Amino acid sequence: MNIYLIPGLGADKRMYTHQLKVLPNALVLEHLEPIRGETLTRYAERMAAGIDTSTPFALVGTSLGGIVSVELSRILKPDKIVLIASIKNRDEMPTFIRSMSILKLHRLISGNRFKRLNKLMVKRLDSRGDSPAATIIKQMTDDVSSDFIDWAINAIVNWHPPQNYRSDIVHIHGTNDQLFPIHKINNAIAIKNGSHVMNMTMSYEVNKALLKALEIG
Repeated sequence: MNIYLIPGLGADKRMYTHQLKVLPNALVLEHLEPIRGETLTRYAERMAAGIDTSTPFALVGTSLGGIVSVELSRILKPDKIVLIASIKNRDEMPTFIRSMSILKLHRLISGNRFKRLNKLMVKRLDSRGDSPAATIIKQMTDDVSSDFIDWAINAIVNWHPPQNYRSDIVHIHGTNDQLFPIHKINNAIAIKNGSHVMNMTMSYEVNKALLKALEIG
């Protein structure tokens, strides 16, 4: 079975450094440059071109990558879908994000402002002793396009997927996820003390749940 990993917002292949150690043959679908006004559905349609559907395959998506995985599952027929620190539908989205589509407050969060907020998180991680994760996040933040961040924030805020499209999605979520609080998440495999970047800071726990979800090992 082919396994495709889809990174989160402001991230790339480097965020899966620890997962690729246990899934060495997995392929990372790097994000595409978006087209102005493109919805997540149309974006996923373009990403689908990078997936070989002639053999069984699994999608593993983190944060934004999980949302894209849900959209891809409406276009393709993955054998397995695993979300990490993400959301399956709009009901799992925190109220402050849902309200942004009405109040247009997300327009205040530019790509450059997002980068500054990410760098504050990097400082907190570094102070807690998670320097390796902090270094990778800083590098990815420096490299990501501000235009991509602008598009992605708007696309997420305006995401309205069908409810419960796939009931077999495996959802791995941290109890300390500040962006997507776990009390909003249904049927999650909880990682105690896991944060939104737990695949990098608590890779042993996440990998153990991931391999079980993929029925590997």
